[in-house]
Amino acid sequence: MGGLRIVRLLLAVLLSLFLIAVFLWISGYSPWGVLKILISSTWSSPNGVLLVATKTSLLILTGLAVALPYRAGLFNIGGEGQIFLGGLAASVVGTLPLGMLGTFHLLLCLVVGMLCGAFWAWIAAILKTTRGVHEVISTIMLNYIAFQIINELTFGPFNAGNGASRTEFINDSARMPIMFSSGASEASWGIVISIIIAIALSWMLYRTWFGFSLRAVGGNPQACKYSGISTGRVLCWSMLLGGGCAGLSGALQVTGVDHTFYARFGGGYGFDGIAVAFLALCEPWAAVPAAFIIATLRAADRSLQLDAGIPKEMVLMLEGILIICIAIFIRRKNEHE
Repeated sequence: MGGLRIVRLLLAVLLSLFLIAVFLWISGYSPWGVLKILISSTWSSPNGVLLVATKTSLLILTGLAVALPYRAGLFNIGGEGQIFLGGLAASVVGTLPLGMLGTFHLLLCLVVGMLCGAFWAWIAAILKTTRGVHEVISTIMLNYIAFQIINELTFGPFNAGNGASRTEFINDSARMPIMFSSGASEASWGIVISIIIAIALSWMLYRTWFGFSLRAVGGNPQACKYSGISTGRVLCWSMLLGGGCAGLSGALQVTGVDHTFYARFGGGYGFDGIAVAFLALCEPWAAVPAAFIIATLRAADRSLQLDAGIPKEMVLMLEGILIICIAIFIRRKNEHE
């Protein structure tokens, strides 16, 4: 990320902070008071830090699910459905009597969840490359299809019984080890896995032939066709990687946080990934600090509601202001370059 791009990004963030402060002031809230609650409810206590770390691990991956296809010229907004399918798949595998596998049972849950998310994104890629269906339309529709599949399976054959809206709890062998704990709050090793994946994908993007092809297709697909690069194959692989990251996020939620699959367990992480990707300028390594920022805002939303009286919808609006400012920055960058 060049120096000029960083300066422009910082200016966009400062603009968004100014607009947020003005919006809060007009709405009758103290911007300084909101900032103090935001920090005190997250970074000033061990429980808050662990909560932010847990949300960050999931948001890094959902940010990557948007960033990688975007670098190839695609806009994957189907992360929510991909997360759900990855989480359900990990839950089903986690309840199987495979304790004799030891750690490989956990790895199997993560791999299956990742593959399910990748498959769901691959459907949109195939529709794009073979029939010209725009990926925004197909991923939105696939989200709704995934939600219905989840409802049918969670309340049907995989239901825990007794009117529960979840599946059975996964076995101990399928649970992610705890890295830190404080009281009732815990943080698994999922945060480490997410950071490693972000670094690995950043290396892939700038140090491999496929990464060069992916960036080239995103920059000028017509020129890539004439130079012998298979644009369709690159598009499919970019969506596979993005969907795999989203599916892995769902698997981490099940194996490291909930230890079961709830019918509505996603919490909007798939859509928050759009904010993470834009804030990171679709750079895989930058998804880590961007996810920390969005996770802090998300982790503090309950405290902001209780202590400052800010409605949950307003928290979403604050995040929306940030996204709009970054989106304007990206648009201006593309026009100049």
